[in-house]
Amino acid sequence: MRRMRLGPQAIGQELAAAPLDGSGSVLAPAGTRITAEWLDRLRAAGVEIIHVTDPAFDDMAYELAVSPETLQMAAKLFQETRSGVAQNPNATLDYRSFARLVRAIERDVDDVSLDQALMLYPENEAQRDLIHAINRASLVVRIAMAVDMRRYRFDLGLAGLVADVGMWFVPSEILEKQKDLDVSERAVVEEHVQNTLRLLSSQDGWSAMTRTAVTQHHERIDGSGYPKGLKGSEIHRNGQILAVCDVYTAVTLTRPGRRLYTPAEALELIVGGGDTLFDYELVSTFHRLVPPYPIGTEVELSSGEQAVVKEVGGPIKSRPIVRVFADAQGKRLSECYEIDLAERRHQHVTIVGAVG
Repeated sequence: MRRMRLGPQAIGQELAAAPLDGSGSVLAPAGTRITAEWLDRLRAAGVEIIHVTDPAFDDMAYELAVSPETLQMAAKLFQETRSGVAQNPNATLDYRSFARLVRAIERDVDDVSLDQALMLYPENEAQRDLIHAINRASLVVRIAMAVDMRRYRFDLGLAGLVADVGMWFVPSEILEKQKDLDVSERAVVEEHVQNTLRLLSSQDGWSAMTRTAVTQHHERIDGSGYPKGLKGSEIHRNGQILAVCDVYTAVTLTRPGRRLYTPAEALELIVGGGDTLFDYELVSTFHRLVPPYPIGTEVELSSGEQAVVKEVGGPIKSRPIVRVFADAQGKRLSECYEIDLAERRHQHVTIVGAVG
């Protein structure tokens, strides 16, 4: 099964799984062949990702960052919590429910390495904020373990889940604005940090480490962040870790008024902010651990051929094992073949960038 973004390249493809709308209703049955009309209908329903049949991808197994069961648990919890807050603005988040969700995420993280984990993408627009929260939580747990902060991974997982729930109080016309926000609109957005803390305030269980990470995840090393404009070591390590994971997972999801970054571009954005926006050592570790071309990414090679990333667990993450499935003219090959780009004999072949 091939996972691809919904776009003109999807025309002619056959759905391997039924795409769903925000309420979970089937929009098109599996087996449907995508036409221009179907493309427009699915786009209008907010669908962003589809799964199609493709012989070149049939034997490739992908592991999601969290299990389907964990995602289902998260969707139910977020839906119920958001509904409760909408009905009662003075409501608070139920610590025990979110703690159970983090424990499930931790189990998933222990089962799937960062090299194998495939970040979730929203199949429709209604899932966007949920997917961002889940991706951020699972990534921050993984990074905490890698930088010898394992004792804080649970607290950071909680912070990753709830860091943006204060955004529920920001008017939709601001969140969906296609142009840059003005000063007053930006101030409203920045208030989401305090709104989040308020949702945690009267519940036992939320640790100081979780609250600190939530408070500081928009602070930046050079003092350009908010809400307090903290600098350097004034920002707790937990806040620094959450900040990097938040930016990475945010820019790799579509959002109004902002272009979509590929994982490789998102990594470059993080690296470019090293020692100014983010802690330099943390950025270096993040770059070493997070693959620029995750499993399943379709890429263009310097030869012009098209390939899909099959494995990224080699010595150099930017040079994975790829399966070539189309020639330089875009014509499908009758027989695919694989290249280990880390091998010396293939050093002349490089990945130009992700496609699709």
